[in-house]
Amino acid sequence: MTPSSDAKQAPNPRSPVETVAAPGWHFLAGWTAAWLAVGIVFAVGVSFGAGVDLGPVLRLSVLFAEVVGFSAYVSARLVFPLLARLPAALRLALDALIVVSGTIFGSIVVIVTDPFFLLAQPRAALLLVAFNAVLAAGVAVALGAYDRMRRQIEASYRVLRERDALERELTVAREVQRELLPGGAPSVAGLELAGVCRPAIAVGGDYYDYLQDGGGRLGLVIADVSGKGVPAALLMASLQASMRSRFPTAGSPERLAAGLNEALLGSSSAARYATAFLSAFDPETRRLSYSNAGHLPAILIRKDEMIRCHEGGMPIGLFEGAAYETATRTLAPGDLLALFTDGVTEAPAPDGEEFGAARLADLLRAHRARPLDAVIEIVLDALLQWSGPIDAHDDVTLVLARVR
Repeated sequence: MTPSSDAKQAPNPRSPVETVAAPGWHFLAGWTAAWLAVGIVFAVGVSFGAGVDLGPVLRLSVLFAEVVGFSAYVSARLVFPLLARLPAALRLALDALIVVSGTIFGSIVVIVTDPFFLLAQPRAALLLVAFNAVLAAGVAVALGAYDRMRRQIEASYRVLRERDALERELTVAREVQRELLPGGAPSVAGLELAGVCRPAIAVGGDYYDYLQDGGGRLGLVIADVSGKGVPAALLMASLQASMRSRFPTAGSPERLAAGLNEALLGSSSAARYATAFLSAFDPETRRLSYSNAGHLPAILIRKDEMIRCHEGGMPIGLFEGAAYETATRTLAPGDLLALFTDGVTEAPAPDGEEFGAARLADLLRAHRARPLDAVIEIVLDALLQWSGPIDAHDDVTLVLARVR
């Protein structure tokens, strides 16, 4: 898999909202032309209704219309956003006052350019001023409302676009993390293996692995990194690399745990740690040696007995120089070993009750003769039925090993 093939995306084009509503020269040109047409139409109407010459009315009407357009545009696009935090009633009153004042002032300037028309047709001139002031206020308020709506739409679009980019990145991260987990169980004489890891979100901090050294021993390890999401996944990847490099030469689970503890302390903050169950199985002697580093005890199902594997030490990455111990057990044909994280036993029911290790052991005991892949599916289905509509609260990881 090549993450870059998924991660490299063509740059997103601007949204239709951003493209159409962006205040640029094209918009200003269209706005000016629109109000030029308004001025012409109004001039024709006034000239026809008042019975005055079209020429001066047309000239003044066009100038008035441009004053309206300019005042409405500047007020809505530049002034109104500055008043956005004021109470709605006060903001509306100030908006109207600013636009009307600007329009009246602009109209006076226009009239000064043709004072004879004002003297000859004072009624028509006042009508033009009043009409343009009211029209400017209405247009500016409408344009301001439109701009606010546009900004909200653009903000929502940006959030959706950022969320989409994050989801693509998480998809890539999930695929990368999936590649870090075992693709399948190795073939080991006298042992049947199966495992599953299901993150609660796109990526998680659970980890399991099958490791082998030159002496024929099989390592069965499971870990749960503190936290969730991408930070936990990154720490999990670092822990996995350290685990795989150290297991062949560690010699014993306790030495492996001590080495991982020092490595994690040197590469992460004090708030980051991991619990782990580290074990090694010798196919020739059927001896299982293990060290439980603060993790949930593995369960060994032997006939009707459930044995918990507690021995070990502190979680990895908490204390410098932490000591660990190794315990050993000789397994017999039919024994079933289960390694799991708290996403299994602490899965809550709708009433808050946890699934629990005893309920897990009962399931394993009832179905231990079935293929391990089928047993894992039975456990996952039981967890789904137990939690009901509640989303998974934690990553779910389960590893099973049965001696033949």
